[in-house]
Amino acid sequence: MSISTASDRIAAAKRELTAVRDDLIKTLKTERSRRRGPLVRMMHEVQGMLIPGFPYVSQSGQDQVVERILKGKRGGTFLDVGAYDGLTGSNSQYFETYLGWTGVMVEPVQQHREKAEMWRKSPCLPYAVADRDGEASFIAVTKGFTQMSGLEDEYDGAMLTRVRADPRHEEDRITVPTRTLNAIFKESGFDEVDFVSLDIEGGELAALKAFDHAAHRVNVWAIENNTGTREIAALMRMHGYNLAEFCGVDEIYVRNDL
Repeated sequence: MSISTASDRIAAAKRELTAVRDDLIKTLKTERSRRRGPLVRMMHEVQGMLIPGFPYVSQSGQDQVVERILKGKRGGTFLDVGAYDGLTGSNSQYFETYLGWTGVMVEPVQQHREKAEMWRKSPCLPYAVADRDGEASFIAVTKGFTQMSGLEDEYDGAMLTRVRADPRHEEDRITVPTRTLNAIFKESGFDEVDFVSLDIEGGELAALKAFDHAAHRVNVWAIENNTGTREIAALMRMHGYNLAEFCGVDEIYVRNDL
């Protein structure tokens, strides 16, 4: 293939991606339902292909949305619960790397936690977040959808069936220490956090119900909601948060006094 032919193909691909981006922008101006989630994720992916050196590494644009909500705040704080390896699809890496934020990651699977500790500045606590402190059985997905490990008792059955249907799938059943969000805040020395990312494969609602929202201020949350339950939105409204955006299956909540 000649250089000119390759350049022509690259230019054509950019034109196609630009057209897709423009269509997404137009659609997102009017779409207000949960159908925004996949569209926001697609926009994030298209931008990543169009923009050289694209710095945002979240899976569905959560870092871009939170940065916009907080108006590019520098020196903020975060808590990344279900941090995986701290790199792949991370909702917090951008803030640490580019905006000088400090924070804490939480990840119970040792091999992922060790990678996070190797590549990130922030500490990574060895817990699964739950509605009580103690120990619990944890499904660690070792092959296939490895980012979808979670507490056995909290894992949505339909979602687990889909995860296990992957032909690559392998899993281990391990016992892990559990901590509430309240305990994580106390151990981390946090009273107020700018951004909490909560991705624990079905245990989000239970963890949020057990959290003392009055004692701990969080400005913005990214909460995974794989099942689309409305209970999370109702709970967050009760505690003074507005639903601001959908990013894939995540819901972004902002304090109404922010």
